Amino acid sequence: MPEISVHTKQDAIPPFWLKLPFFLLFPFRLGPLVFMVCIIAGSALAGLAFGSLGLILKGSLAYLGLRYAFNVLDLFSQGRFESESVDNNLWGPEKRPAKFGLVIALFLLAGATLGNKLLDSRIKNDASAQTLILERYKAEQSKAMEDAARQREAFNQRIGLDSAKPASAPAPAATERNASGEDDEDAADRALSSSELSATMPSALPGGSDTAANTDGARHRAEILEMYRPQLGDALWFKLQPTWFWLIMAALSLMLPASAIVIALEDRFFKALNPGNILLLGNAMGKAYFALWALFLLIVGSRQLAMSAGQHWPIYIRFPLEMGIANYLGLVLFAMMGYALYQYHQELGLDVSVDFDSHQRAGGVSGIAKAGSAHAALRKNEATDPLERKIQAALEAGDVDEAIAELKDAMRYDRFDPVQNTRMHELYVIKGDLKLTLSHGQQWLSALTRAQRGVEGLGALQKLRELDPSFAITDSNIIFPLAQAAYQKRDYKCAIELIRGFEKRFPKHKDTAAVFLLGAKISSEFLRKDEQAIKMLRAVITHFPDDANIAEAKVYLSVLEKIMSSATPARSAG
Repeated sequence: MPEISVHTKQDAIPPFWLKLPFFLLFPFRLGPLVFMVCIIAGSALAGLAFGSLGLILKGSLAYLGLRYAFNVLDLFSQGRFESESVDNNLWGPEKRPAKFGLVIALFLLAGATLGNKLLDSRIKNDASAQTLILERYKAEQSKAMEDAARQREAFNQRIGLDSAKPASAPAPAATERNASGEDDEDAADRALSSSELSATMPSALPGGSDTAANTDGARHRAEILEMYRPQLGDALWFKLQPTWFWLIMAALSLMLPASAIVIALEDRFFKALNPGNILLLGNAMGKAYFALWALFLLIVGSRQLAMSAGQHWPIYIRFPLEMGIANYLGLVLFAMMGYALYQYHQELGLDVSVDFDSHQRAGGVSGIAKAGSAHAALRKNEATDPLERKIQAALEAGDVDEAIAELKDAMRYDRFDPVQNTRMHELYVIKGDLKLTLSHGQQWLSALTRAQRGVEGLGALQKLRELDPSFAITDSNIIFPLAQAAYQKRDYKCAIELIRGFEKRFPKHKDTAAVFLLGAKISSEFLRKDEQAIKMLRAVITHFPDDANIAEAKVYLSVLEKIMSSATPARSAG
């Protein structure tokens, strides 16, 4: 667990709304910019090569864009404002983008369904709404008649008719007649007259006195209202919605930032739909959550407006335009949400990689981003340290072995110093010696865990397993602390993997009871296997009566037994 800063967050890190220039420029840093260029190029290729079928490829590109945005949120929430981080992984299983996309789809579906019902009700009962639709109809019909008149005039000119001739002038002998014996010109006149009559019916009928005519007019009016009913996306659709529709949608939209945060941190879809998340985050973040919500709506709304501007453009232009705008604004939004989580990580109970003190010493968000990582920024700003000066001088001279030798010499007095072991790992990676890197990795993990930096230890373990997937921890004393850190992060799968078979691998170990207690918690909370958890807790109480964890095990067992006993009658009654 990182050391808690003695500074308040207001002193250590500015609010996210004061860092808007950084967020707006973040997508233009090298890493995000290269990613966006690739996405835009892929979209252009999809439009050129596949046309409308490119929608499938476009969907895949949208998924990759949202996945990259979640990676950025993860990094920023840890205090790592790294645009070129190796942790931005676009491959392997990742369900969070799909889950958040489904949340957005449900929000839009709810809005469209409610809006359509309210629109139908208003058109049926509100004369002013009907008038707006009829006026649009008349305007469109008027334009259609003008176009028809121009076409008729052009037709007359092509066949050599003089529109200025008197009506009694004889028709040319070459005029062809249709099947009913009428000239083409007469038929056009009759069609135009019918169109004009139809266009005037809605305004003429209400004042008429003939019952049959009124009935036909009402039917015709209803047909027009049905045919010209505004569709979702039409400006008139939005104009006709009542005020309380927008109030409901605003209330629903309050869930969107909370849903994105829950999915990002816990990867749980149904929990993301819980309105209670607004209260939890609002209580922890205060007015900052509502500022984040307002910026969320502003960015999403700007994205939709910008994309609608090119809806009639060719597909090979529209695809890249949409993907470019969507990914740019998406990166801005998710970077902002990640920063907000980091800003309030103490209130939210989140572990971070860079505490507020380190953040301040590293030069803040801009300094960390410019240096490429918090560690690099700290080394740059702390180059006054004699040891670090020697290491940097050796690295600049290209002598990695000399840098390693200097660090080893400094570690003679404390081989488990977490900072120096982290630096040593970096030097071994630079050297490119896999065997030495993995061998030192055991000491690195022990150093971080002994310093109670469990979250950093989990990150170190992940890096070592990226180098060698078969990497196994040999220090039995760090298994439980790492598993406990994973449990606190709600990374239950990692915790299970760490403690699986612990009692067989390390018989009679001092942490065995604690491992069984942790396994019981995971069985109940994650696997939903309360009966299995009860058996494990009873085994702990029976076999380890003097262990320090017995009191907690008994309390946990009592709670589970009450839950099981209350659930049994309900199942019997059912």
